[in-house]
Amino acid sequence: MFTTVRSVVRPRFRLQRALLAGFGLCLCLLLSAAAAADKPPSELPAPALIELTPMERDGHPEGNALLRLGFEQRELLPDSIELDVDTQRFVLKRDEREPLTFVGIIKLDFDRFADEIERREALIRESGERSAPLFEGREMLGEKEFQRLDPRELKLARLESLPLRIPRDVLLMPLSFVDPARELMITSTAVVNDPTRTFDICGNSGNPNGAWTFKTLMSNMANTPLTGVDPADFVERWLRSWQVNHTLNSFAVPARGNIGPLVLNSWPRINGKLDLNRSPFRLLAIVNRVDLRGNSVYGASSAGEGRFVFGVVNRNLNGGCSTTPFTVILEYGVPVRGCSAVRSYGQQWADLGGLVLGSAAYNAALQSITDQFTSANAAPNKPNGSAINQVRTNENALNPLWELREFVLQQGSPLLRIVSTQQTPHHTLNNGGLLANYITTNAAAIVADAHTVPPLWLGQPFLSGSNFNFSVANGAVWNAPGVANQPRHKFSLATCNACHGGEARDSSVPADLPFVHIGVRQAAATSALSRFLVGTGSLSAPSTFNKPDPINLAPVRQFGDLLRRQQDLANLTGMDCSSGGFLQDLRFEPLRMVH
Repeated sequence: MFTTVRSVVRPRFRLQRALLAGFGLCLCLLLSAAAAADKPPSELPAPALIELTPMERDGHPEGNALLRLGFEQRELLPDSIELDVDTQRFVLKRDEREPLTFVGIIKLDFDRFADEIERREALIRESGERSAPLFEGREMLGEKEFQRLDPRELKLARLESLPLRIPRDVLLMPLSFVDPARELMITSTAVVNDPTRTFDICGNSGNPNGAWTFKTLMSNMANTPLTGVDPADFVERWLRSWQVNHTLNSFAVPARGNIGPLVLNSWPRINGKLDLNRSPFRLLAIVNRVDLRGNSVYGASSAGEGRFVFGVVNRNLNGGCSTTPFTVILEYGVPVRGCSAVRSYGQQWADLGGLVLGSAAYNAALQSITDQFTSANAAPNKPNGSAINQVRTNENALNPLWELREFVLQQGSPLLRIVSTQQTPHHTLNNGGLLANYITTNAAAIVADAHTVPPLWLGQPFLSGSNFNFSVANGAVWNAPGVANQPRHKFSLATCNACHGGEARDSSVPADLPFVHIGVRQAAATSALSRFLVGTGSLSAPSTFNKPDPINLAPVRQFGDLLRRQQDLANLTGMDCSSGGFLQDLRFEPLRMVH
């Protein structure tokens, strides 16, 4: 169990107050000066210390609170930090006496913060929960007992301008009010087989023009009024890219000609074009990835992604229909910016928890959410006006060797183009010196989940073209001679193939899904989910599973990503941007992983 931290800390404040009284004007002028951070916002680490001193009676024009942030890694810090508190921007400066500490005046809504603390106490009592799961990246470190920020101490701090230390655990919300099956990972057949919004070629059931059909989503992505590209041509050009060889970052991506017999040859046509009304893509899941958002406090606000997961069905020439090991994920960037807007968007997902899963009201509310990122022109400044970030595929239906591919829309072309899979070097570099050099050189960033795998390393091609999964065995991970194990693990887990293979698969359970986290399904069935997502629990009650390190057997790590996302959504929707939500986001660290 983690140690607890007292909520109120009074040492040093009398000196701070004297300094503010004597040098208030100079300090205010200094802190209000605009200064750009030397480091990109996404590289700023979470502070180890947050200390807030109410100054509501001092009358400072810049704000009503003195904020002190303490960090642990000086090399990752600029000389000043710009912070966004809802719609206002403030600047913190490095404390010359404590180089790892930054200080500045901000404005916080203390009345709302006090209300949030009271409401949090009531929710914890109602839930019966005693603790919250604490994650570092995708790994659960343990359970953190809920600690109280006594409303009386907050009131006293406001009256006497006393410093208030804000531990992480007084900002954690009870998670049981978030239902993953309704708010995070929607796989219910009452949704994915909705007769007005989906279509399934096996039985010709549903509405081919429904909002969640492959036809509608790809038609919106093609955006004919803007691009002039026929959606049928848009889809066919994308699928035919498997029929030719590609070279990406100097690495060969061999053709997979079976896309013809499996998909294109049996697809009905009208006047020579694919009949998108009879698409062979079955909806498996609609996924809320607001956990992939940016940090609104550091000015990199975003609402993460929304995803549609499809499975390719095989319309056999003899008239039968069967599933295939071929999944397609449409990954949209949610075009919502700003702390309040992002939290409002998260609340829309949370509100689904109050509706009956799959009911008319639920499905209509869900569509109102998904329309925000799937509609044509949802992102006018992106190619085709589409909010799509990338389309990723994972299959061994076209070749016995599992392969992941990634496609994007690029400026200058209205068509999906194959690109290198993110965060993953070419497989020939595994266990080699170039990889060892990269991991060792970037160990700190890798451990902090803050690295981005570059196309070149030491002048040599590094980032892969497509990405192969050779095995689900524990040893099918990334490794290199002489590297420390934790950077090795973190690097490997961030890659596409190891996260779908040996690094995150429960090899003790033969039935755990191989290479996919959301399984293909029969028309009337619900998709199975990997243990990386649900642990030893279920979609409605996710937990974790124990995964021994695949190289050394120790340490034993705990993974359960839906539990992490459940806690994240509870935190996101539990407090307001102008009060406790700002303090939460100070410690929010965006994920660099794409899965």
